[in-house]
Amino acid sequence: MVAYARSLGCNDVQFSPEDAGRCDINDYLLVFCYVSLKYRSEREFLYEVLGEAIKAGATTLCIPDTVAVGYNWPREFGQLIADIKCNTHGVTNVVISTHCHNDLGLPVANTLEGAYSGARQLEVTINGIGERAGNASLEEVVMTLKCKGELLGGLYTGVDTKHIAMTSRMVEDYTGMKVQPHKPIVGANAFSHESGIHQDGVLKNKSIYEIMSPEENYI
Repeated sequence: MVAYARSLGCNDVQFSPEDAGRCDINDYLLVFCYVSLKYRSEREFLYEVLGEAIKAGATTLCIPDTVAVGYNWPREFGQLIADIKCNTHGVTNVVISTHCHNDLGLPVANTLEGAYSGARQLEVTINGIGERAGNASLEEVVMTLKCKGELLGGLYTGVDTKHIAMTSRMVEDYTGMKVQPHKPIVGANAFSHESGIHQDGVLKNKSIYEIMSPEENYI
């Protein structure tokens, strides 16, 4: 399929081993277009599949934590990306991407660990919408990189953060999926403070309790 896509003139072809996040514990690997191939799912086989995809012309390898569970722990997912970079033939010529789901509440952490380990394309969604419990949230990934990018090797994005809140509200309006009030970055309560010491601190110096300003996102 990869070679066929390239033969049609597609210069950027993404290949995704659908069940890569669980490849050590399953007896099968779901590969490309949800086709189940009945093979051992050891890591070595995953490296072999990815290497063959690169040989056929794939330019991006999307490594998902997606099938049924959003299963991986951040350290585990980061190690998976690192192992792929070290063991897949031809990987230096392609982009590694992440695609993480929210079933255990870890997609942003997994995405950031993937980026730290070498992924340079991060698949995210506005407001974290997506199948089941959703996907990694664009606004949370972007603002984490903006605030803490130096701890991730200087990683950054080209996203203009001043459009985040407006885009979030537009997606909310179009989809009818309401953003929970306490959602980071774009929730109605994200920059609200209770009375007492918090209010006193914010009035004196907002940076005491706000690691970013609402103005950065046009909240």
